[in-house]
Amino acid sequence: MSKTPLYQQIRHMIRSKIMSGELRPKDRVPSEQEIMEEYMVSKITVKNALSALADEGLIVRIQGKGTFVSPEIELMDRTKPLEQTRGQQDGNYIGFIIPTLKTKVIQRLLDYVEYYINEAGYQLVLHITRESSLKESRAISELIQSKEIKGFIVFPTEDETYNESLLRLSLDKFPLVLIDRYLRNIDTYRITADNFGGVYEAVSLLLKKDHKQIALISPDKTNTSIEDRTSGFERAYVDNGMLIDKSLWCHVPIHLLRNGDPLAYITDFLYHHSHISAALTLTAEMTNLTHQGLHNLDRNSDIKLISFDDPDLLGIPFISQDEQTMARSAVDILIKQIQGEYDPLKIVVPVSLKHVDPELL
Repeated sequence: MSKTPLYQQIRHMIRSKIMSGELRPKDRVPSEQEIMEEYMVSKITVKNALSALADEGLIVRIQGKGTFVSPEIELMDRTKPLEQTRGQQDGNYIGFIIPTLKTKVIQRLLDYVEYYINEAGYQLVLHITRESSLKESRAISELIQSKEIKGFIVFPTEDETYNESLLRLSLDKFPLVLIDRYLRNIDTYRITADNFGGVYEAVSLLLKKDHKQIALISPDKTNTSIEDRTSGFERAYVDNGMLIDKSLWCHVPIHLLRNGDPLAYITDFLYHHSHISAALTLTAEMTNLTHQGLHNLDRNSDIKLISFDDPDLLGIPFISQDEQTMARSAVDILIKQIQGEYDPLKIVVPVSLKHVDPELL
C-alpha cells in the first residue's frame, strides 16, 4: 500500500498531465465528480488535491464555470519537481483521523481543521476509520511510518476499548490532540464541546416548564461524549430535586444503528411509553429517528423534542456545538506540541441552545 496520501497521489497525476503538456494553459480540468469517478476517491480527497494544485498556481478555479489550467503555466519551469514548487514543505503534514463524514459536526470540523492547518503552514492528511478501531490503528501506523507526519488530530472511534495506538502516541508524547471524544483517565490533550453543560441546561429548562416525564434517547453509552451528555441529564434532575425514571431511557444498541432497524426499536419504545411529554435526543441521528417514530405514531404535536446537534428539522430546538473554536483550539495546541511544549490541556468549548420556543424560556 502506498504511504503517499490519496489526495497527493491524485495531485501528482493531474500535475504530471499539466507539466507534460497533456493539459495546456486555459484547458479545462476534469470536474470534482469526474475525478471522483475516474480514481474512485471521495469528494474531500479531490478537494484537497485541487486545493494543493491551486496553491501551487497550476490551476485556477472560477465559480460557476469550473477549474482550468493556469494561463501563466508557460512561465513556470515544467521540469521543477513537485517537492520544490510553491507552497510545499517536506514533512509538514498533520494527520486528521475521523470516524465518518456523515455528520454535519464532523464535516464542519474537517473544514475548519483543514483551514487552520493550512494557515499554520502545514497540510492535512485525512483518514476515515468508519468507526473501526482496527482501521484507526492502521491509519496511525501507516502515517507514522511515512516519517512525514508531525502530529495527529484524532476524533476517536466509538468502540468501548481503548486503542493501543492512541495510548502509545500519548505515552511517547508524540504531538496529539483528541477532539470531541477522548480517553478517560488518560492524560492527553483534548478538545470537547460542553456535552455535560449543554444537556444540563436543556433538561433543566424542560423541568422548569413542568415536563416531568422526559425521555432520554441515545446510542449505547460507548463513548465519552454520550457518557458526559447522559451525566448532564442525570445532574439536571438531581439539582432540580426530581427523581429520575430510567425506564424512560432508550439506549439504541450500536449493532442496530450500524446494521439493523433502529427506527423500529425507537418507535416501539415510544409506543410503550405514551405518557412522556418531552424527549432529549443525544445525537442528530437519534433526533431524526425519534421524529420519524413520533410521526408514525401521530404524536409529533404533543411531545417536546430537543436535540443535541442540528438535526435539520424545522422547528426542533437543538444544542449547537462551536466547531470553529474546537478546530482552531485543536490546531493551536497541536502546533505548540510540535514546537516542543508538553503540558496536556483539557479544553471544554461552550455550546448554545438554538431555536428554543419562547414558551420554554
